[in-house]
Amino acid sequence: MEPIVNLEQLNVYLNKTPLFIDSISVFKKDFKLTFPITTAYGNFQKLTRYFPQILFKNEQGEIIPGIGECSPLNLPYYNSESSDTVNTALKYIIKSLKSNKEPITDINSFTKNYDWIVGHNIAKCGIEGAYWTALSYLHREPIKNLWGGTRKKVEAGVSLGIEDRIDNILIKVHIAVDRRNVKRVKVKIKPGMDITVIEAIRKKYPSIQLQVDANASYDLFNNEHLALLKELDNYNLVMIEQPGRNDDIYDHSKQLSNLSTPICLDESILNEMHGRQAIELWKEHSSLEKLIINIKPQRVGGYLEAIKIAHLCEISNVKAWCGGMYESGLGKTLNVILSSRPEFNLPGDYVSIAPYFINNPFQTLSYSNGFVDVPSIIFDNY
Repeated sequence: MEPIVNLEQLNVYLNKTPLFIDSISVFKKDFKLTFPITTAYGNFQKLTRYFPQILFKNEQGEIIPGIGECSPLNLPYYNSESSDTVNTALKYIIKSLKSNKEPITDINSFTKNYDWIVGHNIAKCGIEGAYWTALSYLHREPIKNLWGGTRKKVEAGVSLGIEDRIDNILIKVHIAVDRRNVKRVKVKIKPGMDITVIEAIRKKYPSIQLQVDANASYDLFNNEHLALLKELDNYNLVMIEQPGRNDDIYDHSKQLSNLSTPICLDESILNEMHGRQAIELWKEHSSLEKLIINIKPQRVGGYLEAIKIAHLCEISNVKAWCGGMYESGLGKTLNVILSSRPEFNLPGDYVSIAPYFINNPFQTLSYSNGFVDVPSIIFDNY
């Protein structure tokens, strides 16, 4: 299975207009969450977001602005990145971009300037977002068109954190399903806070699309943990997301092959190569029908890499969806636009029972009756 690198094959816009870096700035903003979020790896009440702004100029000297978003957690418990490491990585990326004297055209000529940096995918994603919003401004085209998006609306799901009482999670599910009419509910779990929670939700909502996210909290060689995961087969779940270690692909495919519920890999997939390896392992040890891949642009280092993984999933008959990192309106908008591509076939985490952030200065997406409208805006000095 050869990796796809041809932009035309991917239906991604091939920019040929020469651009040059004029200046790069990074804006930092601390957002306070409307409700604290608890996952298997911790609780957080505020998040720091970085917004790289790049001012390109064309051969006529006209300025073309672009802006992106970096969405790390404040501590390195989701992956190896944090708000501090993103801040540091951005300095290296910016230095590399500023030292380049060659014209920038397509996305590959842009990212090659910092491809030498190992990891730091969240920082890379924010920088790449600035490139795409600049192209939108330059060519007066919605990013949806630049990325080969086809849908006008995408199905929207909600992600709910761990609660200390079952009544609390049931209240949030009630708001999501009965008031917000979301298409899918995702609930965070961990050992000891799993079966009773899902059983209570299923008793009240027997037919909703329901999935769980373990955030790497189960030991795939612990018999008690394996028994809990097997018991989840009884609740007609869409998927169990990332039950095992966040750096594992192999053991998921072997240790969980007896589960009937599909396994979704999130933290384990950092690039197209990891996606290919997961697909090959599931084909050997389990079934591709039982593999799902969550594609987060922030986690995989950018939107082009996300598109490559999505294309790989489609040609392999593996389901895929676009997850999020609690982005502000800017990052969430780009995620929704990405999901307008035909390869994404499951609802993403696009709505919440209340706004994620108390003060969010960016665009609010239009949501109605389980669907989010895909923005067709021109990024005009956003």
